Amino acid sequence: MGELDFDALRDGLEAAVLEAGAAIMAVRDRGSVRVRHKGHEGPVTEADYAADEVLHQRLMPLLRGAHWLSEESEQIAPLIHGEPTWVVDPLDGTREFVRGLAEFGVTVGLFVEDRLVLGAVGLPMERSVLSGLVVDGRAEARRDGAPLPPLAGGAARRVVVSRHDYERRRLHLHLPFEVYPCGSAAVKLAHAADGSADVYLSTGPRSVWDVAGGTAVLLAAGGTLVRIHGRPLELSPQRVHVPPYAAGAPDACLEVLRSVGAPL
Repeated sequence: MGELDFDALRDGLEAAVLEAGAAIMAVRDRGSVRVRHKGHEGPVTEADYAADEVLHQRLMPLLRGAHWLSEESEQIAPLIHGEPTWVVDPLDGTREFVRGLAEFGVTVGLFVEDRLVLGAVGLPMERSVLSGLVVDGRAEARRDGAPLPPLAGGAARRVVVSRHDYERRRLHLHLPFEVYPCGSAAVKLAHAADGSADVYLSTGPRSVWDVAGGTAVLLAAGGTLVRIHGRPLELSPQRVHVPPYAAGAPDACLEVLRSVGAPL
């Protein structure tokens, strides 16, 4: 791992994520978006594929021999434990994108030696990128090149949840905090990382490509990703399924989990 230039990788990743966001916005600005449905997996659009193509073209040359795991394109070769792997969701929050909401993003994580070491979340509507580097004793989060301040400790005040949990399950009625909904898991993780929310509570299963990029940003800012029983949730490209979790400042995550009766 010491042979890799992580600063150069982060610069290249941020540039690629920005360009993927621009590709999404170019499709959106045409005013008509072709949509098809992948069964229970939900919709996919031409914007998803346009962003995926940009990311593949820009990221693969940054790290020769890396593997590629994306929600929207085929894995050419089998994943191998320990080998560098890009984990990508080119447009997380496609439902919100189709509905005309701003709650969608681009998310990419890089795993090396089975560890999440780098990630980014792009916010195309804001033309902004958050990135996180967590390797070799470094924990550095930044937004558009400027350092993100470390997360503050203290009590939980504001919690972000999925639109499904808010609108269908009405989860906010069962939490003693200010609660607001948001679409994309990547955007919710960005909110937890930049302090817009103290905790992102996820009650439903996610996929590793939904959360890898945002988790890297969160970890670099001093946050944590924990399972419902309070122990750390370790991500891996070998395990696509991600169970329910709380993400945010460590003490605030535990406070929110206690409030819902989690077995800590």
